[in-house]
Amino acid sequence: MNDKDFQEQIAKVEKFHGHLCGGIVMGTKMTMYALEYLGMKLNEKNKDLLVFVEIDRCMADAVQIVSGCTIGKRTLKLMDYGRFAVTFYKISTGEGIRVTDDDIQNQNEKETKEELIERLTNTPNEELFSIRKVKLRLKKSDFPGKDFSKVICPVCNEIVKDDKYLLRNGAGICKACAEESYYEFID
Repeated sequence: MNDKDFQEQIAKVEKFHGHLCGGIVMGTKMTMYALEYLGMKLNEKNKDLLVFVEIDRCMADAVQIVSGCTIGKRTLKLMDYGRFAVTFYKISTGEGIRVTDDDIQNQNEKETKEELIERLTNTPNEELFSIRKVKLRLKKSDFPGKDFSKVICPVCNEIVKDDKYLLRNGAGICKACAEESYYEFID
């Protein structure tokens, strides 16, 4: 990863996200590191990549912008585990790597935001991250493309796509009806 590429990516991410912070630096660096590891190029549309981000914080925006993967294209998946970790999966080869934050031990509460950004920017990737090969448990419905399946939930009568339902007594029920929903109807 060269400095010119990093500065270009960080500028794109900062513009999208709205500010520069440690999470943006970490997400940008870890994504560039992973793409390089997998032999993929920056700034190219890549239909050969699935990304599983494990936190819904600043880092996720950086991963999206640098990788080019998005939730709407079904190439970016949010696995809301609350961890600074991302798995990158090269569809054509079946190669999966999980990149995690090793810098957690170096974090200092007295460090200013600017000091943190500077330190993270200048720390080599090998000191910031661990890369481990992983085997993913994927179903056909996890991949991008046209709707894999469609069922109508018998409880709410809404369409559920891509096997994202739960089977209850032989019926495909949406997760909101089968489990506790994040919303409640008021009318």
